[in-house]
Amino acid sequence: LRYGDESEIFWNDVTEPKEDNRRVFARKKWTELIHQWSPHGTYLATFHRPGIRLWGGDTFEAMGRFMHSNVRLIEFSPCERFLVTVTWAERAGDKEDPEAIIIWDVRTGEKKRSFKNEGPKDKPIEPFKWSFDGNYFAKLAQDSIQVYSSEDMKLLDKKSFKLPGVREFHWSPAQNVFAAFVPAQEAGQAPARLVLIEVPSRTELRQKNLFSVADIQMYWHPDGTYLAVKVDRQKSKKTTTYSFELFRMKERDIPIEVLEMPDQVLTFAWEPKGHRFCLVHGDPPRVDVSFHSMLKDNKPLLTHLKTIEKKPVNEIFWSPAGHHVVLAGLKNLNGILNFFNVDDMETMNEDEHFMATDVVWDSTGRYIATFVSHFRQPMENGYTVWNFAGKAQLRVAKEKFFQFLWRPRPPSLLTGAQEKEIKKNLPEYTARYIEEDRKIKEEAEMAKQREKMAKRADYDKGEQQRKELYQLWQRERRELRGCLTDDEDMYELVEETFEEVMEVREDRV
Repeated sequence: LRYGDESEIFWNDVTEPKEDNRRVFARKKWTELIHQWSPHGTYLATFHRPGIRLWGGDTFEAMGRFMHSNVRLIEFSPCERFLVTVTWAERAGDKEDPEAIIIWDVRTGEKKRSFKNEGPKDKPIEPFKWSFDGNYFAKLAQDSIQVYSSEDMKLLDKKSFKLPGVREFHWSPAQNVFAAFVPAQEAGQAPARLVLIEVPSRTELRQKNLFSVADIQMYWHPDGTYLAVKVDRQKSKKTTTYSFELFRMKERDIPIEVLEMPDQVLTFAWEPKGHRFCLVHGDPPRVDVSFHSMLKDNKPLLTHLKTIEKKPVNEIFWSPAGHHVVLAGLKNLNGILNFFNVDDMETMNEDEHFMATDVVWDSTGRYIATFVSHFRQPMENGYTVWNFAGKAQLRVAKEKFFQFLWRPRPPSLLTGAQEKEIKKNLPEYTARYIEEDRKIKEEAEMAKQREKMAKRADYDKGEQQRKELYQLWQRERRELRGCLTDDEDMYELVEETFEEVMEVREDRV
């Protein structure tokens, strides 16, 4: 958590009400800009004027320093071997820095290579896109995509991937394959196309021609099983149609299915660890939310599951474990939250976090946090932690609250077979963990009772001391009162009431 000048790290222990018992680490003025976790949660990065520092270990000790002045943006490679630091000129007339982008070796601190910053200055973006294993990084160039090997930091095969007019590309999250969009050439000589290219072989795995394209957006499934491409087509000056090209990446010859949409699509999201997707479509603020599956009876067939009509939704947040999704109405919709069970197609709870700016799941999919960041909204700053079903576990209001970051977890060491075995024996594990949770809650209740008893004992002890003093000072009281008793019943209580007219006013009707 970051708020004001404070930065704090906590255990997510909803059974522990005391903040001090959940706090792992705290430091004042730890960063000058933001905090950022590495992809596996090994390092926590802090920003400083001279450069970037990395922290880690049980006590968050300094584990690396990278001297690069006025860094505004950093990016880790997916394998955490490399760190990219980025800066840019603050004024248009400033001299171009040949080392505006630097790639570092995280473990040794060695500067591996530097580049000029050729990206937009008004809306900074990450200069490179990394392959899923960190073996390659790439950037868009004129009429080409430049792919570099992270082994030697040199251009792969000393040449670019030539794609005249290429406008956009994205790596697969599971293979060294990227999808690139090439717009139509002028005078209709060639249609727009989407192409899938394997690295390092440069093999073109699949191509799809697209006609009358106004805009596209690409959405990779988190495990690389599917690729969805939203295509907006301009049929006339007043008519735009919307559709999705759905690529099945794990099947032979990569077959494609098309989903036509009757109205504009606002947002789209794949279910992690599953085969379903959700999309929001229609005219805001009340829109429709549709769920589809890429399977039917475990066979590859695009299937419509359900449409929820007229909901105040503009963002989709799937649980990392799948099965559950939060349909959120942020920004102008003021933080409306719908906790939805996709397996049963029913709403588990509806609630609101007023003026919420961000929604973030923890990596297990058991908890989700909503918060109001001072970066975007100066009022109502603070955060709420919910369980997956939409029950609020913790609400905290903090002035100038900036960041809430869950610590990422490294990839599981279990094999697919081991995970299946665990799921098979889940009732047994569930019973064990329920019992452990019961013991933890029971211990917490006993600790609470012990604390109450200790406070009661302290009170009784103080009361006894006060009684002893009362008896000790009895003679002095009698001398002051001029009587021989401490009995309060011997005194007469007199109450007098005085009334005074403050103001008289006449109103004519």
